[in-house]
Amino acid sequence: MLRKSLPSTSPPWHPSLTHFDLQMLLDAVFGTRPPAWLGAFDTRDWALTIIAFVALWIVHIRRTRIALPPGPKGLPIIGNVLQLPRDKEWLQYDDWGKEYGPIFHLSLPLGEKLIVINSHKVAIDILEKNANAFAARPTNMVMATDLIGWGRAVALHPGGEKHRKYRRLLSKVLNSTAVRKFRPLEQRAAEAFLQELYRTPDDFIKHIRDSVGSMIVELSYGRDTKIGEAGFIDYAEYVHEIFTYAARSFAFVVDIVPILQHIPEWIPGVTWKKQATQWRKELDLMAQVPFDMVKSDMKGEAFSDSYVSVSLDGKKSAADDDHEADVKWTAVSLYTGGADTTIASLNALFLLMCLHPEAQSRAQKEIDAVVGPDRLPTAEDEPDLPFVGAIVKEILRYWTIAPLGLPHRAMEGTIYESYLIPKGSTIIANLWGMMHDPTVYSDPYEFKPERFLPVEQGGLGEPDPTPTIFGFGRRICPGMHLATASVWIYSACILASFNIKPVKNERGEDVMPVAETGPEMIRMPKPFKCQVVPRSSNTAALLGF
Repeated sequence: MLRKSLPSTSPPWHPSLTHFDLQMLLDAVFGTRPPAWLGAFDTRDWALTIIAFVALWIVHIRRTRIALPPGPKGLPIIGNVLQLPRDKEWLQYDDWGKEYGPIFHLSLPLGEKLIVINSHKVAIDILEKNANAFAARPTNMVMATDLIGWGRAVALHPGGEKHRKYRRLLSKVLNSTAVRKFRPLEQRAAEAFLQELYRTPDDFIKHIRDSVGSMIVELSYGRDTKIGEAGFIDYAEYVHEIFTYAARSFAFVVDIVPILQHIPEWIPGVTWKKQATQWRKELDLMAQVPFDMVKSDMKGEAFSDSYVSVSLDGKKSAADDDHEADVKWTAVSLYTGGADTTIASLNALFLLMCLHPEAQSRAQKEIDAVVGPDRLPTAEDEPDLPFVGAIVKEILRYWTIAPLGLPHRAMEGTIYESYLIPKGSTIIANLWGMMHDPTVYSDPYEFKPERFLPVEQGGLGEPDPTPTIFGFGRRICPGMHLATASVWIYSACILASFNIKPVKNERGEDVMPVAETGPEMIRMPKPFKCQVVPRSSNTAALLGF
């Protein structure tokens, strides 16, 4: 049971008690009358004293029963700071969850509390059912939000009315109905990707990045541009790498001790402050240059529709500077929130199809039976290709692109069951742990797409991982529908056109790729090699060659 407020410390007496009621209370307490040595006080005084004492005792009992969730024992003053994992935190949080339960806490310096949730049910109870109380971002992500400036974008915005306006702007473009208008764009992007893959299959990782990046740039700004000497995609990829590095939990000492942000840059050893200043300038360029390009294009008679142009339409007077700033920073969020996650998902598709040829073969047989050899799959085929959809869901579950999502902040003290979640505490939902919970997913460390097929179709009927993998409450990823649609159409077209196989060594033996990932917030597979081979002689004609 979730309750918003903490217990009141006010004595629960009521002024309407009569003298007769109070006398009865005293008789019940003392047997007949108070001892003679209490005679200095009248009946009402003693009754109120007793009631207040009982009330305080009840409050004391309740408070002693309402404790923080369990967790590893820390040290005085610094708490658990030395135990915080610096790499693949989700694995350590999952281990601690097995020891301390589905919700546990870590203590940080200056009284900060970190609450970690490893259970989907607990996350729903806390972050969904009490969404307003947990809609903010932590104030201890100082490096990313305040110093570099990502707090101006959607993902790390602290919350409030500005954040709600951001989400309203994005919802007009990204809700489950509106994203259907992007199906032609996604289809064109997928088919252009297949052509590049046919020409130079060994460069599949580069082709994924370029194709997805170009699609989201077109959606956001209408066309590509340059920032300095770099193309926008190259520049944005660099800036977003900085974001994923700086937005990790407690990535810098200033995130643990926020007051350090006020230290001057010239003090020896404060190199991170100088670096933050440079990264902020680079982020500002990424936001401003393409936005100014669209505004310039809109002065002419012909320009491509995009998120920015549509959002600015009717607001060209420049009187609403706040609106322009909102559109600029939501456009940045549209690119940074969609590009890396989609790119990582498609990289994982190549990796996992290479490692699991049986799943690849089953999906291709389904495509052949439904679509046939004379065309590529389209979004309209999705309902008739359930196993392809199951592969996409299993990639999202098994690989868990954003294993910790982004943290929430408790805006008020909350009691969950017998545990206190203090006001101001940071809450992390361990999405990786939820996606690998053996009580929810059988053999969670096995890649089994059939887990998402209905039982009547020979599947396991296990819970769909979406939308859980996209977060909770008012902080759920606004690009969820666009991302899943894009990954599906790319995956279906790739499986229809190519076989993905291990490379061979000099002895003709398969060299299986290793499923490894880096420490970043977005789990991008480390570069690997595989063979990408056209499925038939008809592939070239199908791709327009």
